[in-house]
Amino acid sequence: MREKKKRHRKAGLICLVVLGALLGFWSAFRIQEVSVVGSTHYSEEQIRKIVLRGPLAENSVLAPLLCSRDRTEEISFIDAVEVSYVKPHEVLISVKEKQSIGCVRYLDCYVYFDREGRAVESSVEKNGDVPYYEGMEPESVCLDQPLALRSSQFLDTAVSLYQIFQTGLGSPDQIQMDEKSMLTLTYGQIQVKLGKDRYLDDKMARMQAILPILEGQKGTLHLENITSERKTITFENAEGAIRKN
Repeated sequence: MREKKKRHRKAGLICLVVLGALLGFWSAFRIQEVSVVGSTHYSEEQIRKIVLRGPLAENSVLAPLLCSRDRTEEISFIDAVEVSYVKPHEVLISVKEKQSIGCVRYLDCYVYFDREGRAVESSVEKNGDVPYYEGMEPESVCLDQPLALRSSQFLDTAVSLYQIFQTGLGSPDQIQMDEKSMLTLTYGQIQVKLGKDRYLDDKMARMQAILPILEGQKGTLHLENITSERKTITFENAEGAIRKN
C-alpha cells in the first residue's frame, strides 16, 4: 500500500512538472506581435484571423508548423501563406497572392483571371485594383480552367494593358471591348477611345500625358488613329466641342 502511494505521488509530481513545463513553454512563446508582407487584399488583422486559427496557432514555435500552407484554395485571392518564427513572441506571415490581370462579369460574380486566361478567383465584390472588362462575359466558368471567351485576341490585349497599367498609370474604372475588339477605357467622366489593339504603347503614353489636363471635364478622348508616326489626338467634350492636340 505504501509503495502504491509512493508511485501515485511520483506520478502526480511528474504530471505537475510536465504541466509546469508546458505552461512555461506556452507563456515563453505566446504570439504577441504579427507582421504581414505580400497582402494587398486583406489588412494585417484580417490575415492574422485567417491564418492563425486554433489555440495552438498562438504559439510562435508551433504556428510555422501548423499554419504554413502551399495552397489556400478556400481563401479568396491568396495562393499560399508561410508563417516564420522571428522572436519568441513574434512571427512573420508571408502571403503569396493569386496573380490576377483582369476580371469579367459572370452571372452575379466577378471572375478574376491570370496571364494564361485561367479563372483564379470568383467574388461578389469588384476589386478596384484589377482591370475590369465590360462586354467580354464568358460563356462558362470553371476555376483553374481557361475562360470560355468568344474573342481569341482578348487575352493578348488584357496582358498588354496590364503591363502598361503596372508602369504607374493605374487601372481605369472600366474597359469596354466590343464584338469588333474595339477598346474604350473609362476614367471618371472621360471615355478614351483606343480602337484596335495596335500601337497601344504610343496611345497609352499620349493618354497618360493628357488625362491630367482634362481633370474635372466630361467627354471623349479619341486615340483610335494614333500610330508611331501620327501623334495628333482629339478631345470631344460633353457639348460636342472638339479640341485637337
